[in-house]
Amino acid sequence: MNILCVTNLFPDRSRPEFAPFNRQQLIYLSAIHNVHVISPVPWPHRLKLALKGERPIPLEECSGMGVDYPIFYYTPKVMRDMYWRFYYNSIKLVFSRAVHRFKPDIIYATWAYPDSRAAVELAAEHGLPVVCRIHGSDINDYIRFPGRKHLILEAMSKADGIISVNEDLAGRLRYEDIEPGKIHVVYNGIDRSIFMPVDRSECREELGLDREMKMILFAGNLKQVKGIDVLLEALEKIEMRDWQLHILGRGPEKVHLEKMASRPPLSGKVFFHGSVPHNDMVKWFNASDVFCLPSLHEGTPNVILESLACSIPVVCSDTGGIPEIVTGDSGILFEVGNSRTLSESLVKALTREWDRSSIDCPAETWTKNAQRVTDVFDITIRSFKRNASGTHHAHSS
Repeated sequence: MNILCVTNLFPDRSRPEFAPFNRQQLIYLSAIHNVHVISPVPWPHRLKLALKGERPIPLEECSGMGVDYPIFYYTPKVMRDMYWRFYYNSIKLVFSRAVHRFKPDIIYATWAYPDSRAAVELAAEHGLPVVCRIHGSDINDYIRFPGRKHLILEAMSKADGIISVNEDLAGRLRYEDIEPGKIHVVYNGIDRSIFMPVDRSECREELGLDREMKMILFAGNLKQVKGIDVLLEALEKIEMRDWQLHILGRGPEKVHLEKMASRPPLSGKVFFHGSVPHNDMVKWFNASDVFCLPSLHEGTPNVILESLACSIPVVCSDTGGIPEIVTGDSGILFEVGNSRTLSESLVKALTREWDRSSIDCPAETWTKNAQRVTDVFDITIRSFKRNASGTHHAHSS
């Protein structure tokens, strides 16, 4: 099968650790199919590279996949309801060339807006079926805006198939009258050859971390939606003092969060490490006593699955698909945005004697995930051909 993927969620030379979950799925799909990726790069990012004297990002090979990086031209922060048209125009020529040369059997758009909205139009123009994959924030955040909600639901209605990473998102689409039969729930996979329990003392020694302190870990983008400010507010309320918070990731909230962390009683207890290579995350998980994800909205975050695979308990906000994967044996859920209940949950998690052998990760391997996605593609292609044949016969008669 030839799969043409359209997504902004793909790493490049300047951002090697960007969107690892998407890259991993596509790599495993490419082991059993031919995959070509079109990953538009926002023009501000391309300009930033040019000002640094870095070369433009050309067509690259990634684990056997060809990757096109066209420039995504748009108007930053304004006219957001037009982004899908900007996206469409930015990739139209590259898309047409890929269809001509690569001859895809199916289009795979990962991210609801603007990616999927543009992809359904391009797929229709070329007479190809399209499967859209929704992740969490692309629905939970954007659907709050009437204009974008309309465009997202329009894309989902036009899509031939939809992959949702959890039941919560699938239910949201059904509630909006998207055809239930074309919605398929496929949870993300994890790499179990990497994420597994490892001795905590060894990991702390290798990372140069304190052996005695209780360690809380956060990993993700430093954005407001991740609720890191709620986590810091919760830690201000904790009376116990033998703890440290280690924050992995980067993003626009870093300066604000560093300022919050510099004031008593947090000063000297919160550490920012920036981005960490994905394969090194296993050391950080296993060095921790608890992983915390206080997001305001979520899909089914791979960082939770990877933490559980390392038998590390989690403290997470009760939102999105998180309740589908966290049990009483593996973690504690708290009310979204409530720093008081988060504070109480962290104390419970840090003082509880967890049975690491009973902490279960429900995620399958990426190999199994790729097979499930393949099954969705097969179903979608067969349905598309039946519908096309029925339309042809109707016109003929």
